[in-house]
Amino acid sequence: MFHEEKCDFCGECLARCYYLDFDKESGAEAFQKLVEGEKSDWLYDCVTCIACNEYCPTEARPFDLIIQKLEELGDFTDPELKAKMAKRFAADGEPRPVTPEGKVMSLCVMEGSMPWALHGQLFEGLTILKGRHYFCNVLFTHMGDESIARDRLQALVDNLASSGAKEIIFIHDDCYCLLKGMAPEYGIELPFRPVPIFEYLRDYLKEHQDRITKLNMKVAYQRPCASRLTPEKDYLLDEIFELIGVERVARQHDGINAICCGVELAGPNLKLFPRGKNFEPFRDKNVQDAKDSGAEAMVFLCPMCYRTLGEKAKAAGLNNLMITDICRLALGEELPEEKPL
Repeated sequence: MFHEEKCDFCGECLARCYYLDFDKESGAEAFQKLVEGEKSDWLYDCVTCIACNEYCPTEARPFDLIIQKLEELGDFTDPELKAKMAKRFAADGEPRPVTPEGKVMSLCVMEGSMPWALHGQLFEGLTILKGRHYFCNVLFTHMGDESIARDRLQALVDNLASSGAKEIIFIHDDCYCLLKGMAPEYGIELPFRPVPIFEYLRDYLKEHQDRITKLNMKVAYQRPCASRLTPEKDYLLDEIFELIGVERVARQHDGINAICCGVELAGPNLKLFPRGKNFEPFRDKNVQDAKDSGAEAMVFLCPMCYRTLGEKAKAAGLNNLMITDICRLALGEELPEEKPL
């Protein structure tokens, strides 16, 4: 929800955007016109990376207004495609009943996107929730739609709560960020505590330090867009890296300065950005920045980032690892042969 009362029209949100051509003065003017309801063609150059919410010094949540306006336009993404995808991810009926044994983890629908990364001792003894009943629908934000995730949020919370768990670990950061960073804006209360995957991995590694072999590796981290909603958890990643002997290289495009991976395909023939936006220069800049900073590998939290940047990273001589992959390596496990890239 955009908080107009907090906005001082400083222009910071648009001036810092990598994808829009504004300075602080022109950005302030453009955003004020947007608030006042004037036509703003620059909206079509938005890549829905949510960065402007993190850039905003007054926490006015400017992206929340941008996504509202994009939905009102109705043609940011092909409406027919969006409707098809909304139907595809709709959950019918009630989720399968589960009886929690130990900790509970939601995989959302990530099993199909990164099956190789969801095995090994990290996942032993967990009660797993997976499938469309636990899908967060944040994907539709990248299609210029805020209402699908919002309108399905209460059902998602109810489905998760039906597990009886008091804490639920989320391997998909979109899910965690929706529940932690967006649900309060919609006035939805959670009857459980959402736990980011970073917290779970950090705690697991601390409890099993006797199994860890330091990797002595330098890595670049690719921060996903949804993480903009919960930047306060980033310190947990540094604790993970310290535990496993990994150096997170200092580079330009990390943290608040991260670049969106520019994902264009959500699946076969499902284009998120059919508007001709050219992301190649940004992808090239991102990977080159990692390489120039001395990284040996790119570490990912989002499987779509992995798919989008993996080929370029590999071509640059970088290994591609999901965050669970690198933890498994430190715990002495071998990664499966079917791991892509």
